[in-house]
Amino acid sequence: MTARIGVLGYSHEANSLAAPLRLSDGLDVRSRPGGLAASWEAGPFIETLATLMPFELVALPTLEFRAGGPLLDSDFRELMATLSSELRAAGPLDGIGVLGHGAGTTTSASDPDGEYLSLVRTIVGLNVPIVAVLDLHANVSAAMVGVCDGIVGYRTNPHVDIHDRLREAALLLHRLLSGVRTVRAFSKLPLVLPQIAQLTTAGEPLGEVVELGQQHCVEPIMNVSVFGGFALGDSPDCGLSVVVTAADDGRSEAAALARSLADRAWSLRGRYRLHATALADAVVAAARTSNSSEPAVLLADVADNPGGGAPGNTTFVLRALYEAGVGDVCMALHCDAALVDEAWQVGVGGEFEATFNRGSADVLALPFAAPAIVLALVDNDFVPTHGVYEGAVRSPGRACALQIGGITVAVASKALQCADPDTMRHVGMAPELARVVVVKSRGHFRAGFDAMFHPAQIIEVEAPGVATPDLASVRWQYLPRPVFPLDDVSDRAMMNRSEVVLMPEPSSPPNGAPQ
Repeated sequence: MTARIGVLGYSHEANSLAAPLRLSDGLDVRSRPGGLAASWEAGPFIETLATLMPFELVALPTLEFRAGGPLLDSDFRELMATLSSELRAAGPLDGIGVLGHGAGTTTSASDPDGEYLSLVRTIVGLNVPIVAVLDLHANVSAAMVGVCDGIVGYRTNPHVDIHDRLREAALLLHRLLSGVRTVRAFSKLPLVLPQIAQLTTAGEPLGEVVELGQQHCVEPIMNVSVFGGFALGDSPDCGLSVVVTAADDGRSEAAALARSLADRAWSLRGRYRLHATALADAVVAAARTSNSSEPAVLLADVADNPGGGAPGNTTFVLRALYEAGVGDVCMALHCDAALVDEAWQVGVGGEFEATFNRGSADVLALPFAAPAIVLALVDNDFVPTHGVYEGAVRSPGRACALQIGGITVAVASKALQCADPDTMRHVGMAPELARVVVVKSRGHFRAGFDAMFHPAQIIEVEAPGVATPDLASVRWQYLPRPVFPLDDVSDRAMMNRSEVVLMPEPSSPPNGAPQ
């Protein structure tokens, strides 16, 4: 009999400092041309499973939200009602693949991902294997681990392995469909890292922990996932965590490996990069590039990263470079639909007084005005050829490129992270020729611009913003304290807080779900 496999998803990274999102801010991936099977988000999972077995795809709601604030609670309830209705109407399923993120919140719930997965488990029953794919920045909860038979987390930051993890999840689900039962070992540390501390590239401490896990991913271990977490979610589940999935006869091995990785992650706490470069110092470094003997630099406006929930509209870096007279600068993407509309009215070649954030009283979106020349106008999507979003459709909306002094700045109608040179080329820029490139991005740009900038040429700028790496500046409400680096945490306290939990317990149902 052909297996019936449900694919569904709820992917949301919620920044507690950002404005709440509505259900209308999400996209059901099923609506993409060709549906789930042809989509960038789900295609590799479905394609891989098809090479392993004949199956019937049951395409269920697969919601993807841009990074932003918490989802309005009423809208999350509507999402859950739709999921429940469609999942029940689908009839019996043999397996479930969940495309998630793992760092969602709503305006009243701290763990909607756990609620979502628990609903799926309740409807499909105890014996249907569920495998979930989560972002490396997931704030993993015990509820999430308890109801899934396997959790597969991204291993890279920048996330260049998304499709590989989708394929891995398909392989894991296929194995579970043969009747293999799993145990999950879960450890959560009192270690809350800013996003700039969570790179996994060479020399980065979190990367060492991830690599150590992969070195020990041998039978009976089936998957090892290390999650850096998303601190700005400000939830009780924030913090670095480890999830080890093993065959049911590998309980002791899973627990020992989770403990070892947690200890290693904690031992490296003196090496995590917790601070960015002061804006004034970054401007001085940019100004030095006017000397042709100096290498070009890339300034990352990490606190205004739309990929971390920021609106992409701060002007601190733009103003500082303009007032310092720094030239030969390419900058993207500032989000300001009203300014784009003005540029379209002026037309290419036209000159006008460009006012960014006109009328704004938001201290993080201060107005900035300067004479500008319209260099380009575009109104279409584009597909990056390199980096994290290679092959994905990117939609900045109507956009323009403006010349302001020695700065060429791209302005878009929709907030979009500048993670690759194609984002700049979309509006006619040539970043490879610039002496200074400025991106509103936190880390994904490193994969997109890796051919242009050596890590030594990259400067993460400390400026105000919703995606701030300065955790001490945040007014926390729900973050469990004490946590490193905000508090002094002893090794003994760390051990107590990071105790390894095995799911399911020997007396529990096979998947750990409540009876």
